[in-house]
Amino acid sequence: MLMGGLPVISLRDYNFSANVHLFQIKDLNIILDVNSGAVHVLDDLAFEFIQELISTRGDWDLAQTCARAKYPLEAVRDTREEIEEAYRKGSLFTAGEEMDIDYSAFYPKSICLNVAHACNMRCRYCFAEQGSFGQNQGLMDLEVAKQAVDFLIESSGPRRNLELDFFGGEPLLNMKVVKATVDYGRAMAAVAGKQINYTLTTNALRLDETVRDYLISERIAVILSLDGRPEVNDRMRIQPGGEGTYQHITPQILDMVAMKPISYYVRGTFTAQNLDFSNDFLHLINLGLEHISLEPVTGGEPDIALTREHLPQIAAQYEKLADILLASEQEGRPVNFFHFNLDLNRGPCLAKRTTGCGAGIEYLAVTPEGDVFPCHQFIGIPEFKMGNVRGSELDKTVREKFAGNTLAHKECRNCWARFYCGGGCHALAYFENKDMSVPYELACLMHQKRLECSFYMAAKRMEG
Repeated sequence: MLMGGLPVISLRDYNFSANVHLFQIKDLNIILDVNSGAVHVLDDLAFEFIQELISTRGDWDLAQTCARAKYPLEAVRDTREEIEEAYRKGSLFTAGEEMDIDYSAFYPKSICLNVAHACNMRCRYCFAEQGSFGQNQGLMDLEVAKQAVDFLIESSGPRRNLELDFFGGEPLLNMKVVKATVDYGRAMAAVAGKQINYTLTTNALRLDETVRDYLISERIAVILSLDGRPEVNDRMRIQPGGEGTYQHITPQILDMVAMKPISYYVRGTFTAQNLDFSNDFLHLINLGLEHISLEPVTGGEPDIALTREHLPQIAAQYEKLADILLASEQEGRPVNFFHFNLDLNRGPCLAKRTTGCGAGIEYLAVTPEGDVFPCHQFIGIPEFKMGNVRGSELDKTVREKFAGNTLAHKECRNCWARFYCGGGCHALAYFENKDMSVPYELACLMHQKRLECSFYMAAKRMEG
């Protein structure tokens, strides 16, 4: 059947909830076409027409009749034509993609090297049990670190660009091994025709001038922990004797950033005790920091844990962050907020978009004893131990468990945000639900709000 010389568009069997996301944020009406990644800013008539189209299960004529009750017929017809044209151009109501990828064939490319299961701080929200991960406290010796490097290179197959993250605990407690590992890794990678890029995550208590000079000279990216305002930081990030850390770490973080490392993020955590965390973001900006991440706390004591009841406040704070970022851009001092980084040109490849972080397959964590786990959050849980860098091949059972935990096999396949998280964090799902395939709902809802703010910012930029 033709209408106006064009085939009639049938959306009777279209899965609207999985394939489009229609929402309002501040002064904008927005629709995301999930499969193409296209984002459209709508006027009120177009927004309401699409609302009717969704509620009538794709009945164009009925949607037009409903819209006609409020708007002039000619305007309604013009809007319908514009929506149909977007469909024909492949930017609205597009079909889904095949998501079943054989992830087991992928090679490791990154390891988190826990060079220290010890810490010189006692953060109240620490998921790593003050750096020990529930195991014996200790430092990795150089031999284990070298074996971990060998393991990464040998198991990476055809991958040329590899990553090694120094983690803990506090990795600067084992600086001697960090330095020797970098030297060894560069030499072994060169022989294998590969390159290893290094990152170090630190609480900055030991980030003195000597350490800073080393990190700069070796082009090591840094992740620096600071929660925001002094009173917020010092409520959570404390030394063993109970003293706050802000006054000790902030000058060293600023000195590190001033040296222009190859890459840096200042990473904070917000809890139920600072639900006004946009003020912490402002504080970090006012310190002159340009690359910032504020992560929601996971778990923790009852008085700091986030719950669903906090969502309205959290959502409002994310909207404030979006406005702060836009204002900073207009003032000529753009700031990079990790959770609002969004590539509207579809971003990563389909494999990445449907498999998430790569834990257990592309990304692995190694303890001071050389034990291998799918990621740092699973360290210490016996059923997730995959082997040891000293020994033979990794446990294929654990690997297959992660290879099968992709969008195609999870309820996430019907979520509009699926291609922007790849199914969410395996660890959060496991700790919350004891099942990696069941996502942690609170984390999902926060992520969805962050995405809406990202689309809002992109639309505002297009407005000029």
